[in-house]
Amino acid sequence: MSEDITGGRWKFIDERINVTTKGLLYDPAVFVWRRAHYTITKIIASWFDWGFSAGAAQRNWKSRRHRRYYRVEVDSGDLFEIYRDRKAADQEGTWVCYQRWEADNESTG
Repeated sequence: MSEDITGGRWKFIDERINVTTKGLLYDPAVFVWRRAHYTITKIIASWFDWGFSAGAAQRNWKSRRHRRYYRVEVDSGDLFEIYRDRKAADQEGTWVCYQRWEADNESTG
């Protein structure tokens, strides 16, 4: 697929995943989703989300999101958006498979 995100749509997933990181910035290298292993061949983009949830009672640093999103291409050619939520209790944070690109010709399911 290689970054071509026309003629399809993002499919919302929002499921926890296991991630192996690399480098000083702990960029994702491999992740496991639904028992399948995906090797990340390219990080296309990354960005931070420090916004607030819609139902946040207060708007301060404690109620902010602490997420770093990655749009990645994996060894199968598929595109995913994953994120690391650093607000989790453990130091590593929680990794989530946020969404997957589905081309128009892919079956849904």
